[in-house]
Amino acid sequence: MLAVIDYGIGNTRSVLNAFEHIGASAVLTRDAETLSNASGLVLPGVGAFGEGMRRLQAHGLSEQLIALVQSGKPLLGICLGFQMLMKSSTELGVHAGLGLIPLEVVHLPVEARLPHIGWSPVTTALDAPAPSHLLRGLEGERFYFVHSFGVLKPEAPAVAGLVTYESCRFLALIESGNVFGTQFHPEKSGEAGLQLLRNFWDLTR
Repeated sequence: MLAVIDYGIGNTRSVLNAFEHIGASAVLTRDAETLSNASGLVLPGVGAFGEGMRRLQAHGLSEQLIALVQSGKPLLGICLGFQMLMKSSTELGVHAGLGLIPLEVVHLPVEARLPHIGWSPVTTALDAPAPSHLLRGLEGERFYFVHSFGVLKPEAPAVAGLVTYESCRFLALIESGNVFGTQFHPEKSGEAGLQLLRNFWDLTR
C-alpha cells in the first residue's frame, strides 16, 4: 500500500485517482503508523513552499518523513512536494526544506511569462550516472507543468530528467537513492504520467 501524505494542501484527489486507475492501493493519511507500514510514500502539493513546510511541521510530519526515508522507504515528491525535498527555497523569503536532496529552489531565471504552464518534453541528463527508473520507457515524453520556481541542474552528476523553458534548463525530475521527485504533475500528464506512477509503484513492491 502507498501512503499519500495528507498535510492539508495539494491536489490529493487527482493523485489518489491516478493510482487507483493503475491498480495501485493508495490511501490519504497523516497517521504515523500507517506511514510507517506503507510500502512507499507520495508527497503531493501545490502552492507556496513556505506554507507547505509550515503545514508539514504543524502536523509533525517533517521529522517522520526524514526518518522513514533514512530507513530506506521510497518517497516520491510531486510539484511542490518535489521542491520540499530540497534543502531550501527562495520563494517569498528563504525557507528550509526537508533537506533530502542538497539543492536549492529558485525563481526561474527567464524573461518570459511565468508561471511555466503546459506540456514539455523531459529527457535524461547526458551525465546521469544511471538510467532513470521513473522515465523507463518514457524518454522524451511530454508532461504537464505549472510553476514559477524550480531547481537548476546540479553540477555534480545525478539521475535527473531535464526540461527547457525559454532557454532555461532545469530539473523536471530527480532520483537520489530512494528519494524521487517530479516538478511536473504525472497525475495530470495522461498515459505518460500514469506509466511514470506505475514505474514508481513497481519500485515499492
